[in-house]
Amino acid sequence: MTRRLRAALAAFGLTAGCATASPVLAPARVLAAEKVELDLGTAMLAPLGTGTLEEARQPHSTHDQIVRSAVAYAMAPPGVVPYFSGRAGLGHQAEGSLALIGRTVRIGARRELIHDGDFTLSAGLAGRFAFIAGALDGLMPDFAVQRSSVYGGELSLVAGITRRRIYDVWFGLRGGYQHSDATVQATAIQPLAFDLAVHRLEAAAALGLRVGFGRLSAAIELDLRMAWSVGGPSGESVDVLTWALVPAGAITWRL
Repeated sequence: MTRRLRAALAAFGLTAGCATASPVLAPARVLAAEKVELDLGTAMLAPLGTGTLEEARQPHSTHDQIVRSAVAYAMAPPGVVPYFSGRAGLGHQAEGSLALIGRTVRIGARRELIHDGDFTLSAGLAGRFAFIAGALDGLMPDFAVQRSSVYGGELSLVAGITRRRIYDVWFGLRGGYQHSDATVQATAIQPLAFDLAVHRLEAAAALGLRVGFGRLSAAIELDLRMAWSVGGPSGESVDVLTWALVPAGAITWRL
């Protein structure tokens, strides 16, 4: 593999994914029927330990180091992304949601399992997907993502306390799976396309707080996330375990 091709693969692994975070950012108690809330905020993926990233950025990095970095961060490059979300009560102690997190779209539903006074336990199921394509000339000359798709899903269990709609505290556990496959091309020397496929298992714990009065409220959340990624270019396979913190915050308006 040429140096330019290795650099292109590194650029794809570190920057093209843009599917960085999937915070809960919502109390355990679901919305009542026909109630709607809109969220506007941001989330950040901050790796705990950046050895894999630093290895790939060295001038004399090896092929294996480049591949490991791409597999670890192809779907979740570090950085800050905007967060837009809408939730609507469906009745029967359930709600639906739609969120745009960077280039990731998340569609899901939750239902209360236990509602006892101020305490609520709810469970949710959500799907996530992202599609990426186009030139990355600003990041790597003569490099293009011809086709890239990221898709998967997650299960969540959230327990929390709600006090008179003034504040909410919640603790959540999430687990999920994502798959990514892409065709990328480096044309600095000659047209050369190659494929990259990655399977990713995720587990996360979240702690959140929301405070508000009336229609307006503000929420903050901190997630600790573990991800095990397996994959690589055609004919190759490596596995990488990574840890990250995902701080997030949003302003909520109730319609």
